[in-house]
Amino acid sequence: MTAKTSEPLIIAIFDLDYTLTKRGTWGRFVWRTVRGRPYLWFPLLFSTLMFQWQYKRGKLPRGAVKKTMMRWSLQRFNRSKLTKIAQEFALREVQTGLRRGGQEALKFHKDNGHLIVLASAAVDLVVSPIARKLGISEFVSTELDWDEAGGLKSDFKSPNCYGDEKLSRVRNLMARIAPGGAYTYFYSDSKADLPVLDYVDVPIVVDPSQKFEEYAISRDFDIQYWLKDDKGFIPVYPDLKNLS
Repeated sequence: MTAKTSEPLIIAIFDLDYTLTKRGTWGRFVWRTVRGRPYLWFPLLFSTLMFQWQYKRGKLPRGAVKKTMMRWSLQRFNRSKLTKIAQEFALREVQTGLRRGGQEALKFHKDNGHLIVLASAAVDLVVSPIARKLGISEFVSTELDWDEAGGLKSDFKSPNCYGDEKLSRVRNLMARIAPGGAYTYFYSDSKADLPVLDYVDVPIVVDPSQKFEEYAISRDFDIQYWLKDDKGFIPVYPDLKNLS
């Protein structure tokens, strides 16, 4: 998505889990809501594994696993309580859970005046406070749905923000915040994010699996090894010479 202006808006889009963060956020957030209620541990684990097994067999969409975890944990709280737990989780994540390379990448783009966006399959309840604490105003995520009394509904308000759906959400966001076009980066560790990686001007793959690494090399994507390489983040400067 390349701008046609002399001074294009530059946008750096980041996946969240295992790109900016050291670990996944969803399962750990769910655990925070049930860790004091051991009577839920077995049914939550059993139902999650069953849905995960069916997802792997192609019998269920990926979002079904997330929904069953939500129904066994988050739905037992009201919105106010869940928001408080999410804020505490986000504070700890930003303080101790970010990868060094991710922190350096964020600093590089902020220092150069680039707009930063989070694009995550995680739920907005978690993504929103993390974004705020990182000073990021724009994000796309899976949206939860609430009733008038502040109870969490059993289905999402939006489709699971994953794969092609994440690209659709990113494109809609770009149309809103950069109607004149923009020069875009995207950082991700996941092959599921190929639609977005193909869409942006600068696709950057972070610590890929071996199979994904081979694919990224074949597509000439930039690859960075934030976990293995002592250098951590390596800046990729925008190539604007062909823009006018």
